[in-house]
Amino acid sequence: MRVIFYTGKGGAGKSVISSATALKLADRGYQTLVISSDPAHTLSDALETDVYHVPTPIIEHLWAVQIDPIREAREAYGAIQEYVVSLFKSRGVDEVLAYEIAALPNMTEFVSLLKLVEYVESNQYDVIVLDTVPSGDALKNIYLPTLLGSTATKVIKLVAPFVNLAKVAEPLVGIPTPSKEVINQDIKLLGVLRKLKDIIANRQVTSLRLIANPEAFSIQNLKRTYLLANLYDINVDLAVVNKIIPDGVTDAYFREWKEAQEKYLAESEAAFHPLPLKKLRLFQSEVKGIPLLTAVGDELFNGEDPAQVYFAGKAIRVQETADGLEVVVPLPTTGSYREICEVERVGEDLSVVIATDIGEARNFIPLPALAHLLKLDRAKLIDGELHIYFLDERGKRGKSGSPR
Repeated sequence: MRVIFYTGKGGAGKSVISSATALKLADRGYQTLVISSDPAHTLSDALETDVYHVPTPIIEHLWAVQIDPIREAREAYGAIQEYVVSLFKSRGVDEVLAYEIAALPNMTEFVSLLKLVEYVESNQYDVIVLDTVPSGDALKNIYLPTLLGSTATKVIKLVAPFVNLAKVAEPLVGIPTPSKEVINQDIKLLGVLRKLKDIIANRQVTSLRLIANPEAFSIQNLKRTYLLANLYDINVDLAVVNKIIPDGVTDAYFREWKEAQEKYLAESEAAFHPLPLKKLRLFQSEVKGIPLLTAVGDELFNGEDPAQVYFAGKAIRVQETADGLEVVVPLPTTGSYREICEVERVGEDLSVVIATDIGEARNFIPLPALAHLLKLDRAKLIDGELHIYFLDERGKRGKSGSPR
């Protein structure tokens, strides 16, 4: 069983590459399901056929499904949402606003993740490809059972028999009491989240694949996704740079674009090392329909099995130390690194300038949220890796008193 996520900013080509991957998998005989939760129905556009909220046959061995997050949330967890709405209404919040607030955060991504469990447990598919964006906030939700602890479900079950008794006090406290249906759905949701975490954290089953265009914002966005995936211990096995202007295009109009793309391609190779990096050209027309999607898949995988795990290691490592935090970043093996010339914070990132045998190289490294609370201490080059150390002075500051 394989689960493959494709992620990248809007317009990077997630739907096209997801569909192309699914077609190549089906061509190899894998029973394949491609899933999208994009409200724009980009999967239907790419495949040039209607895709519904249930698995829709596309070609032999391939099905597609367009998840309707609102429908799924209402059908599976509607009682929880109605209870949350009743809480807000009891505090005087307008009903329309109450429903907006009660919507699950990142519902589009979150519900598609929950739906994944159902399709995995059906045992009908060899590979599931997800054209979605598992954002950091959506991924946080899978850790809810861990944060609550293994006793959470037992406590909810223990409270359930007292629901009717609590309803007696409802007029006095002015807060609605959850029904047994709400409690049962809470228990069900925690169970699904546990299964989801097991699926996503299995590095031999699940892979996250990064898609970027050769431009600054797209690459920087994926650097942060790359860091989050490593923090959540999700295996990232491949990066794809899409929409590269081919060498054969010599029109002077595109000269500056091509020069910029060469710069960003070099930056991508450094940023995503040691991941395998695939490059995909900008096609002459919009990629739609099975023939063009098949051409994309042929060019992208070049006879390889798309289901393989391209990389199973762990790239950026974040580990706690006795004094604070250490961030370890592998460096490309193509250069010879002499010393670190400069380290400074730039917004949410860390700017590092390293002297190499071909001059100075600057890299922007995304930082975990905890690092922003700590003091940047030092950076060192050790065995081809960049080690960045942060000091935790919060306790010391509390003992010595706040500075005036």
